[in-house]
Amino acid sequence: MLELRPGTKAVLGFSGGVDSVVLSQFLLDRYNIRPYLLHVNYGLRAESDEDALWCRWYAEEYRFEIEILRVDPTTRSGENVQNWARKIRYHWFRERAEALGAKYVFTAHHMDDRRETFLMNALRGSGLVGITGMNTAEILRPLAHMDKADILDYAKTHELPWREDASNQSLKYTRNKFRNQLAPVLDQVEPRWMGGLKKTIENLERDRELLLGFMERWKKEWTTTAGEEVHVKIGPWVDTEVGQNLLYKLAQQIDAGFNFEEIGHVLRGEVGQMTRGRSKTLIKDRELFYLVPSYKKDTQVYTINSIEALHQLPVQVHLKRISKNACVFDAHHEYLGAGALHFPWTVRLWRPGDVFRPLGMNGSKKVSDFLNNLRLPRHRKEQTYVVLQNETIIWVLGHRIAESAKVGEGDKFAYLVTLK
Repeated sequence: MLELRPGTKAVLGFSGGVDSVVLSQFLLDRYNIRPYLLHVNYGLRAESDEDALWCRWYAEEYRFEIEILRVDPTTRSGENVQNWARKIRYHWFRERAEALGAKYVFTAHHMDDRRETFLMNALRGSGLVGITGMNTAEILRPLAHMDKADILDYAKTHELPWREDASNQSLKYTRNKFRNQLAPVLDQVEPRWMGGLKKTIENLERDRELLLGFMERWKKEWTTTAGEEVHVKIGPWVDTEVGQNLLYKLAQQIDAGFNFEEIGHVLRGEVGQMTRGRSKTLIKDRELFYLVPSYKKDTQVYTINSIEALHQLPVQVHLKRISKNACVFDAHHEYLGAGALHFPWTVRLWRPGDVFRPLGMNGSKKVSDFLNNLRLPRHRKEQTYVVLQNETIIWVLGHRIAESAKVGEGDKFAYLVTLK
């Protein structure tokens, strides 16, 4: 049973069905918590308005505060109706809880719901974390270990009213097919299946907590975060039997679109090997694996005719004119000489075959070799821009100016470079 502080302010997702009615009374009886009721009227059924009215009556009859959200069903565009409704209600629950200063957000999911979720996720190919379902720590489910039959007994014993949702019998919803068609078959095949499945779920939940605890310890030792990037140090764990699983689970926690086999290719591949999830990309470098936001190569060529036009670039470039005497020529400052400020500039991503003469060198160097010598990871190298003046590269943005762009002996002013 959950450890809840008596009298704490809370909100409860309230449908008016027997589950949420019982939970409203259970919280009051067991913990002296009188939750603020939140009902969502999705406008999807003819009875939706009557359900909302009934919920308001219940709140008044039993002295609960209630708030009802009316949703326009025409705002749904192609998305699965249950996913659409779920996103709306959980967003609203969290929003109202924060506004009301409620510490707890409750829903009335019970053991029968969890069995159905388990079977649905198992048939979809979920792993240990996904198959156990309903794992959001922000949402509390005090009835999670109670069977539907026990909930009905509680309601009858306490003579509680509730409102039946006719959509629970509709076979157009997958969950209802499991509830109304599969369950009777399982009753015939193995009459004790409900108890057995409950025990399986509870065992797997303990295994899940063990796995997640192990993952957290591994992450603390081997990973760091830098902005939107996650860096994973390459170490002895890579060559263990669970190395691929560790990297896969980490990637899955960040972006569910990664493929287990592709993670293995990156793990065992050469430097630069990569694979993409839905919004993140995993890249292998010399000492690190990088999980970074996915990107597309910028094919645009930018023409810059003045300092004021620098805002057109996809990177933030700022040039500040200062006296040459105020310049601090060290590794932490970069300056352009006056000759580099002859426009127009052409700015684009570097290309194979590009060459320039880096500041301080006598000869030219391929940009590809220059970047390789910097040991840049693939995603940073592929997103490096060059600045050309009269078709000559005068600047590899963020890394080195060309010899021709330096502050000259006769210059009275220089331009301090700031990049973001």
